Amino acid sequence: MKNTVCVKAAALLLLLAGLTVRASAQVTVSGGFALSQMDASGEGFGSVVTDTGIGGNVYVDYLLPINIPLSVGGEIGVDTAAMKMKHSGLSYKDTITTFPILARVAYHFDLMPELDLYVVGKIGISIGLWTGDYIDSIEDQNIDIKTPPGFAFGFDVGAAYYFMPTVGAFVEAGFDRYDREVEFGRLGSADVPFNRFLTFGISVKF
Repeated sequence: MKNTVCVKAAALLLLLAGLTVRASAQVTVSGGFALSQMDASGEGFGSVVTDTGIGGNVYVDYLLPINIPLSVGGEIGVDTAAMKMKHSGLSYKDTITTFPILARVAYHFDLMPELDLYVVGKIGISIGLWTGDYIDSIEDQNIDIKTPPGFAFGFDVGAAYYFMPTVGAFVEAGFDRYDREVEFGRLGSADVPFNRFLTFGISVKF
């Protein structure tokens, strides 16, 4: 029995030793611009035309001090898009803005020192605002407007090229969805999710 316990303890120590090979952890802070598309639908909506969304994000990634190239981190951002809507013979111009807050986990492919290629998964929430003509018309009717947080997630392929030892340019492309619902009391509700497909900017290692 004692020998079995010793073998298990030794195996555990070897496993822990194997997971702490990397000399030190590393923090990367990235920030950039983003492009997205907003889809609007809801009860009683007429024709809706939306512009391409623009925004940006700030990422903080912590490369774990283990021999598996994984990083964990978080991101916050903003996406905004203009919307033109015709409803009941009237035209409205409004702006939809969402603020995603997500946790992220990435796997990095060690190809060369200056190139960081990775895949990243994200999960979190999105909060936001709806401003403009349509909202003003509803508020004039003393209708309570609610904008509860929505579910946010994403899966992207990213690459960062470091033209200096600690400074580089990055791009992430894929599919990030920030769900949003706005409730208009007795008038119903509207779904105004953002689908982000591209982010690019600068990364700095610390």
